[in-house]
Amino acid sequence: MKKPDVIKQVANVSGLTQGDSNKAVKALVKVIQTSLKNGEVVSLSGLGSFRAKSRKARQGRNPKTGEVIPIPPGKKVSFKPTTTLRRTI
Repeated sequence: MKKPDVIKQVANVSGLTQGDSNKAVKALVKVIQTSLKNGEVVSLSGLGSFRAKSRKARQGRNPKTGEVIPIPPGKKVSFKPTTTLRRTI
C-alpha cells in the first residue's frame, strides 16, 4: 500500500475528504519526522513506537573490488510494534 492508497483509506474510514485526509497524513508524517530528529520517541497506541537509534562507525567492504571502506556513524529509525499489532498480523 502506498501513500495515495493510505489517504483514500483514511478518507473512507474517517469520512473526511481526500484533501483533508492528505493534509492529515502529511501532518502526521511531519510530526513523526520532527520528533525523531529531536531525539523523542513517538508512541502510537495500537500501532507501536518509533525511535531514532545511533549506529557506531564500522568498516564495510566494496563488493566489487573488495576494498575496505570506513562507514561513518549515523542514525537509523527503529520501529517496535505493540503486542496488539503483532497479534493482529
